[in-house]
Formats: sequence, C-alpha cells, structure tokens
Amino acid sequence: MVDELQKRKSMVYEMGGKENVKKQHDRGKLTARERIEALLDSGSFLERGLLASETTYEGKELKDLTPCPLLIGLGKVDGRRLVLIADDFTIKGASVGDMFKAKLAYALKMSRELRLPMVRLLDGAGGTIKEILKFGYVKFPTLPEHAMKDIVDLMSMVPIVSVALGPTAGLGGLLMVSSHFSIMVKEKAQVFIGGPALVEKAYGRGVTKEELGGYRIHTRHSGVVDNEAEDEEDAFRQIKRFLDYMPKNVWELPERKYQDRDGPSRREEELLSAIPRDPKKTYDMRRILELVFDKDSFFEIGRNYARAQITGLARLHGYPVGVLANDSRFWAGSFGWDVAEKFQRFVDMCDTFHLPIVNFVDQPGFRIGKEAEMHGTIRKGVRAIFSVYQATVPYAAVYVRKAYGVAGGSQEDYSGLNWRYFWPSANWGNIVVEGGVYVAHHAEIDAAEDPGALLHELEEKYRDYSSPFRSAEAFDVEDIIDPRETRPLLCDWVEMGYDVERARLGQKLRGMRC
Repeated sequence: MVDELQKRKSMVYEMGGKENVKKQHDRGKLTARERIEALLDSGSFLERGLLASETTYEGKELKDLTPCPLLIGLGKVDGRRLVLIADDFTIKGASVGDMFKAKLAYALKMSRELRLPMVRLLDGAGGTIKEILKFGYVKFPTLPEHAMKDIVDLMSMVPIVSVALGPTAGLGGLLMVSSHFSIMVKEKAQVFIGGPALVEKAYGRGVTKEELGGYRIHTRHSGVVDNEAEDEEDAFRQIKRFLDYMPKNVWELPERKYQDRDGPSRREEELLSAIPRDPKKTYDMRRILELVFDKDSFFEIGRNYARAQITGLARLHGYPVGVLANDSRFWAGSFGWDVAEKFQRFVDMCDTFHLPIVNFVDQPGFRIGKEAEMHGTIRKGVRAIFSVYQATVPYAAVYVRKAYGVAGGSQEDYSGLNWRYFWPSANWGNIVVEGGVYVAHHAEIDAAEDPGALLHELEEKYRDYSSPFRSAEAFDVEDIIDPRETRPLLCDWVEMGYDVERARLGQKLRGMRC
C-alpha cells in the first residue's frame, strides 16, 4: 500500500504532463509547484489534498490520474506560517470544477480556523462547462460549504494577498479583488470577468487578453489590482514585503522591527525647503516620506492608480504604520472619485489590522468639473470620509500645505482626540483665496475701474488672515511645528498609539469593505 501511495504521488507530481509543463515554461512562467518552492521557506510546504484527482480504473488497477488543478496547504514565509493556494495551469488551464471548489473551501477553513494569513497564486481560466455532461444537470453557480461566507469573513480576520501570474478569470477575478493586497505580473497576467472568446461571442469583435485585462488596465485605470510586478520573482518579493508589516491576524498586533542605525531623534534639514513658497508649484511628497519614516521602510501600494493619493506602509521607530499623502503633481492632489475608493479601502485595511495611520495633508478639496460630477465624486468622497470616522485605529495628520473645503477638513476624525501637527507652510479654509475671492466679491470687482487691481488687493487682504499663527493664537489648531521635528514627534506618538491599540485587541471584528 505504501508503494501504491508513492506511485500515485509520482503521478500527481507530473502535473499536466511534460508537454504542458514545457508550454508553461515556454510562456516564461513557472509551474505551480515551482512557484511554491520559490515563495515559501525551503521545505516548509505541508500540502493537503495531494491525491485529489480524477481517475480511471481497469478493474481494480489504476489506469490514469488527472490531479486537481488547485494546490492547497500550509507553508512559511520568513518563518511565519500561512495558508497558500496555487492554480496549476498545466492541468486543464486550472479550470474550476467541483473538486477545485471543494479544495478552495477547505483552504478557506484552514485560514479561518487557524487564524493564518492567506496567499493566492492565481493562473486559471475560470469555470468549465464540461462538467454538465458528467453530472447530467446544470449546477447552481455557487461555492460549497459556505465558502463565499468564509471569503467575506476572512477579509475581517487575516491578511490576504492575491497574485495574478497568468490569465485570471471568473472565480480567480473574485479572489483577486477580495484581498487586502493584489499584484499582477506585467505582460504575463490578465484579469477579467470573461475572457476574449466570451467577449467576441457577446459583442462580435475580437480583443486580446492584454487589451481586455492587462496590467495597464487594472493598475492604472480600474484600480482592480494594486501593484504590478516585473516578473514572478518581483511578485514574490512584494508578497513578503507586504506581509512583513501585517500581524498574523486581527487578534495580534503588527510586529515591531527596530533598526539601531535609524533612531527616533533624526532631524532632516531638507524638510525646511521641501514645500515651495509658490502655492502653484509642485514638489516631491515621496521625498518627504523618505525623510520622515524609518530609512528604506516605505512600501507603496497602488502607485499607478488614483495618483493624486499616495498610500503605503512604513515604519516609525520600528513600528508598522499606514501612510496617506497627497501628491500635488497629479490633479493638485485633489480628492477625486478614484482617490476616494483608494483612500477608503486603505483606511479600512489599516483599521482592520491595527496599523496606526499617518496622513500627510496637502488637500485642495474635491475635484470639480463635469467629469467629476458624472463619476459621483461627492458620493464616493463622503463614503471615504465615513471610513475615517468609523475607524478607531490611532490617527495622526501632518498638514504640510493646503486643506480646503469638505475634503480638506475631513482628513481626520474631529470627534475624538485628533492628533495633528501643522507646518508653517500650511494654509486652510472653506475655499481657496484664488477663485474664492472673486466668487464672493464678483459684483464689486466687475464694477471697478480696474477689476484686476481690486481683485489683487482683495486677495492680499484675505491672505493676511490666512497665517497659521493666527489660527494657533485662537487655539483653532494645536501645534505648529518646525518640519525637522516631524519624525521625532511621530516616533513619540506611535508608541502611545500602539499602547492604546494593544488595549483594544479582541474587542471587535471590523467589517472590511473590499
């Protein structure tokens, strides 16, 4: 019987056969088992359901065996245990059938019951119609054993990473977006609801996989996928980097990793000149983040989507934190419909996994114009604002320049102890002076002998009142700080924040919106 077991294992390890394995390699892709070996710590993979397969017999003798195209099991990344699933494209294009669904459901149970993070290596063609012939009826399109409920619940319990390593359709698309972090490999991976063949049948015109769901579509326009990867090795590096900031589950805190070479008292002179005096000039917000957070610790998420908003993870004195920041080089950093979705998802994730949030604010307000109205900017923007007020994780805001209107005034929750600092370059109000003055005084400006001169005079008058020192005198703002003090102050704050969050562990399960 042991010999029979080894024989069957050998057949399973052949995957889809030498020819299909060669095709996978010819496409420049690793096989599922090679991917597992490349990602996980050596020798750490504990596979479950190895022998699950479609078989044929001659009498009592096994004639043929086709393994299930989904591999599941436990493994370790940098010593930390997790649940892993991997599509095997060499077997029927990793098409989804009943056995595939059953193994997926079991993997979800492992993640839920063991409270372990989940990594999904996706490379599959989606559902297949051929099973109808085997069953003799059409099954209702659902997952078994409450698996869909587990997919939803796990978003509020453990970190989940999904990676598209090849064509990813149907159920694979669902798994991609029901994640806290997603990656797709450039040129090799595509994500879509239905592939090119279905699209051509439905609309009568052809489209390539890349045109339909390539990385340019999903990391730049749709926001369906967070990050792109140059190759599979780069994707695996990003998985490890993301998980390094995450706790194992919501019942634990993220792990502190302190670097002796980068203490909390570092003061960067360059911060004094980081913000241009001309309010219309742009600057490099990412450089500011590099100077404030622990060296080489900033890991950006979703860089190419909704580029007016920067989101990422970093460390302060070794403590993991979530980072929000406005990028004035795109739409002046304004709060558009795309920014709102990106902002809200990120706040939800940080709140779920006890990551204190630091928000570097240069927010001129909601994006305006016909396109903004057509995209429902105000509805999406207010939903994002709700995420801030519903979050309970420690939250600090650093106002470096503009904070105008509802969007500028809603970058933190004012109902609690809003911990915030203002740089001397900061300014704020209901509406910017440029434009706002004319709207308020247009009748007298239009009637003046020299409208331009009066407009300039009125703008200067209003600017005289916009000094942050006047607001500090009235205790409308709490602290105006020397920009060089930003890191020391935030390093002190984050220790207090972790003490507070530690006391809240286990008090609630937050409903994570994907």
